[in-house]
Amino acid sequence: MKRLIVCDIDNTLLPAGGKISDTTAKVLSELDSDTGFSIATGRSFHVVRKFVRDFDLNVPVITSNGAQLYDYQNERSVFASLIPVRSAKRLVSKLIRLGYDFVAYADRGIYYRTGSSHLAFFNDYNRSVPPDLRAVMLPLDEEYLDQNSWNITKILVYSPSSELIRDLKRWKSLEITSSMNHVIDIMASGATKGAAVVALAKYLNVPLSQVYCFGDNENDVSMFTCGAIGIAMGNASESVQKQAAMVTRTCLEDGVAWAITNLILRSGK
Repeated sequence: MKRLIVCDIDNTLLPAGGKISDTTAKVLSELDSDTGFSIATGRSFHVVRKFVRDFDLNVPVITSNGAQLYDYQNERSVFASLIPVRSAKRLVSKLIRLGYDFVAYADRGIYYRTGSSHLAFFNDYNRSVPPDLRAVMLPLDEEYLDQNSWNITKILVYSPSSELIRDLKRWKSLEITSSMNHVIDIMASGATKGAAVVALAKYLNVPLSQVYCFGDNENDVSMFTCGAIGIAMGNASESVQKQAAMVTRTCLEDGVAWAITNLILRSGK
């Protein structure tokens, strides 16, 4: 493998809630054996299996905003950056006490706050895939705090207050970013998509100068600044675009396919 292409999913590879276009699917299917392809997502590895199958991915995938690099071919983590147990317990207890709606990604499945109003996303995913691809959903409450198994890679908090965000950013053990509006993603300190890109490139023995990363949101910026070649979508904000080496067309205009064809393969690199 001489080069590697890594893509965010929502609003990059495919429209939010939509399907990959025929144009983009065709370009990906025609990549030669010298070009590896993977995805980098804020989603748990439990709800990425559908994409792994649909895109016929054969290299590890970056999940949980870089907190986990998962090898679906061998069903194992290449690595997982876990939120320290003490911090995870303190954080979960705080969120429950303050009444926040949240989910936590762990090795056993996806834990959710009892009564969460955001289970629809996960339930819709489970209904859309065969049983072997479904994510295990587990209730998370104060009783969980007494358990010893805390293998949490990411906690997703919905509608956080500015006060909560300021507080959590002072926790040295945590990494705070955002993958969508009105939501914060919480991982262990140092866990970013960019750090995972570096780890994936090393694992595949591909130099960072030959790694191309596509993204559209704040949580994708670390991929643009890790030493790889960052390509921002045309629908990304101006601040995100400024961090990238290149800007392609929008997601709805098949920006990934256009850049692969015209900026990556045509360059001869």
